[in-house]
Amino acid sequence: MDRNWITAPHISEAYENGVEEFLSFAQINSPTIDAKYFCPCVKCVNVRRHSLNDIRSHLICDGFSPTYTKWIWHGELLGHRTTCLAQPIELESGDRMEDMIRDLGQEGFRDFHADIYDDLQTDAQTPLYVGCKSFSRLSVVLALVNLKARFGWSDKSFTELVLLLKNILPEDNTLSKSHYEAKKILCLVGMEYQRIHACLNDCIMYKNEFVNMKFCPTCRLSRYKANDGEGSEGSGIPSSHPAKVCWYLPIIPRFKRLFASA
Repeated sequence: MDRNWITAPHISEAYENGVEEFLSFAQINSPTIDAKYFCPCVKCVNVRRHSLNDIRSHLICDGFSPTYTKWIWHGELLGHRTTCLAQPIELESGDRMEDMIRDLGQEGFRDFHADIYDDLQTDAQTPLYVGCKSFSRLSVVLALVNLKARFGWSDKSFTELVLLLKNILPEDNTLSKSHYEAKKILCLVGMEYQRIHACLNDCIMYKNEFVNMKFCPTCRLSRYKANDGEGSEGSGIPSSHPAKVCWYLPIIPRFKRLFASA
C-alpha cells in the first residue's frame, strides 16, 4: 500500500484520500475502546484515542506522524502470527543500533571498555531466533523498551510480556526473560533510566530536598497511594506504591554516546 501521501501537503487531494484510506483501514482492522482508535497525528502519536471524526480533523490540521509507516497500532499485523515479530519497528532516531555500535567501536571506547563492546557486538549479531533476519537480540530489546517508555508500562508488565513472547517464539529464541535482563543489556549503552516519584498534582518531584518527604509541601497529597482510596494527609494508611512516577532518561550518557565519534 502506497503511503507517500503521509508527507504530501495537507490540502492536497492525495493527502485527503490517504487519510480516508487510513481511517477505513483502522475501522476494519483496529481493536477499539468505546469506538475510539489510536490517533497517529503528530501531537497524539498513537498515545491517545479518539473517534474517527476527531482523528480525521487531527490529521488534516496537524498532520500524520511521518515515522508511522507500519500501522501496527491499527491492526496491520493481525492475522500474521508467524511473522508479526519479523516486521521492523521504527526506533527513535537517537537509538539507531547500527550507528550506536559503530560509534562505540571507536578506539577510545574499545581501549577502555573492550569487554562491554564485545558483549554489545555479540548481542547485535545474534539473531532473535534461527532464520530471523529482522531482529537481533539487541535490536528487539531496544524496540520493546522504547514501547515500554512510550506507553508507561510497569516493570512487571514488561516482564510478563517478554515471557509471553518468549513462549510464542521458536524454542531457540534469544529474547530476554525479564525486565532485569533487558535493563542489563541497555545499561551498557547508556540507555539506563530512573524512576522518580512525583506529586499526583505535578507540584514537585521527590528528589533533592524533597527526596524523603511523604507528603507534597504544596498540596499536601500523599506521596503514596492510600489503601482506602484516599490520597490526602491523615486519611487512611498509605501503601508502598507511589501515587505517580516520572520516567527520567539521563541525557549525559546519551550525549556521550552521540559524540563518541569525532
